[in-house]
Amino acid sequence: MSIASNNGNDASVLGPTARFKGKLRADEDLQIHGHVEGSIIHTKYLTVSPGGHVKADINGHIIVVEGTVEGDIVAETSVAVAQSGHMKGDIHAPSISINDGADIRGKVAMEAARPGRSTSAGVTEAVSTGKEK
Repeated sequence: MSIASNNGNDASVLGPTARFKGKLRADEDLQIHGHVEGSIIHTKYLTVSPGGHVKADINGHIIVVEGTVEGDIVAETSVAVAQSGHMKGDIHAPSISINDGADIRGKVAMEAARPGRSTSAGVTEAVSTGKEK
């Protein structure tokens, strides 16, 4: 299945009834509405949609969390956690956006991308401003 992504290109979709376990690698825009467990390596625009559930570490380019992610996220460009997003894990990216109401449990590290440099500087502990579960 392919639909238009946020940047106007076609995106592959993992539907709401789909279950994937293992190492997921994608070189195209991807929207996850189903469940993924394992690891994700991604080179384009990745969206974990509302209702989507990921239990995996994610390494990618641009990542949007509108659903649930349990695992660490490392992005080359940016991470955005929407109001509907639930995140349990650490986030490392040069640009991080967290909307009011997002549920975050983990550390957030944001610094300008520099070749050969770790993103461990500037780490802060993030605590949810959203509803407690």
